[in-house]
Amino acid sequence: MQDAGTPSDEALTKMADRHGIKLFTGKAGSATWFDCNAMHGSGDNITPYARSNVFIVFNSVENEAQEPSRLRSAAPSSSGRATSPR
Repeated sequence: MQDAGTPSDEALTKMADRHGIKLFTGKAGSATWFDCNAMHGSGDNITPYARSNVFIVFNSVENEAQEPSRLRSAAPSSSGRATSPR
């Protein structure tokens, strides 16, 4: 279960009271497209069949990928010496 970025029950209730809840359903093989910044969730897969997710990101050519701006912490190796996570 994801916890980071998950709103509290109180915040969810306020949003649902203010904006309502829209339910998207479709036939097997159908897809829903939405902005990942929209409040969303999904229930457990109660079928015996796998569920697949595809995450597609569109980015401006003026906002090209760069190295992370913060330092990564070194992880200890099995020998006890710190190693780079790269």
